[in-house]
Amino acid sequence: MPLPQDIKHLAILMPSWVGDVVMASCVWKMARDAYPEATITAVIRPHLAPLLDNVEEFDNVLPLDMKSSIFAASRKLSEVEADAIILLPNSIRAALIARFAKIKKRIGYKRNWRTWLLTESILVKKYKKPTPTTAYYLHLANEAFGMQETNAIPSLGPVGPEPEVLQTYDHPIVLLVAGASKDKKRWAPKYFAQVADSLSKTGATCVCIGSPDEFELVQEVVKEANTTVHNLTQSGISLGSLPSIIACADLMITNDTGPRHLAVATGTPVITLYGPTDYRWTKYDSANDISLLADPFLPENLVADSNPERCDIDNIPPSDVIASAIPFLKQ
Repeated sequence: MPLPQDIKHLAILMPSWVGDVVMASCVWKMARDAYPEATITAVIRPHLAPLLDNVEEFDNVLPLDMKSSIFAASRKLSEVEADAIILLPNSIRAALIARFAKIKKRIGYKRNWRTWLLTESILVKKYKKPTPTTAYYLHLANEAFGMQETNAIPSLGPVGPEPEVLQTYDHPIVLLVAGASKDKKRWAPKYFAQVADSLSKTGATCVCIGSPDEFELVQEVVKEANTTVHNLTQSGISLGSLPSIIACADLMITNDTGPRHLAVATGTPVITLYGPTDYRWTKYDSANDISLLADPFLPENLVADSNPERCDIDNIPPSDVIASAIPFLKQ
């Protein structure tokens, strides 16, 4: 059952990862369409809040530490005085916080034994094969707002001019993302170096981005390469400025990690390398989003996550990445 039309203040509790926040952008865009006059507040973990700096659909952003006590989090959430909240995380903890915050309308997926905490629970659609997470959020939003939207391509709003950190580099600029949350999702640094060597010969400037604690990992790429590869992991790039940096690049080559989703959201062509994580979980309907698989011949009825040896990410040859990158650089 859709939310009522007389809502004056709607809160949206965001997911816990960069990629999921980006993939959920259809929810807040549809929320603004459904409630053009209402106040809409994003509730998000503090370290992720800068992602929403340029999102025009939000009137307010409330940084909320979801790892604090349930009572402390609910007290802070209650200060928003929202009429309704959409819970994008599926945890019972998220539902408890919303309930203790005394928000009258609480809507989310019927999962993890939390139905009794929701005023409106939405059944999860069942699929026979891995399905994009964007479809998961899109279904929730369509049910919540009584809509039939089909477009789930993400957007984070307008980006600023080319950041100073990129202004000294010649275009085309290729961003390399060698890091990832898990080792099994990381393509070998020597392979990134081989790609950098080949693309540099075409005139490209190769720049590595990542978190500060990935500095040593990126240095392996720098040392393996025979050409200049710039390491920006300790250059002070913030999460808030990252979308602008990615938007100003000509191409990104990345493991399956957060910056990949920012590339899609900003329109930058991106080549993503997939190991034992099925690409169908995060697939976008975009010509600028290229997926290279460790085993492109894995039968459709099998899932890469359950076949880690067959889908070892280092099975992807650098030659395939180079061949996929060249057409974008020629454009």
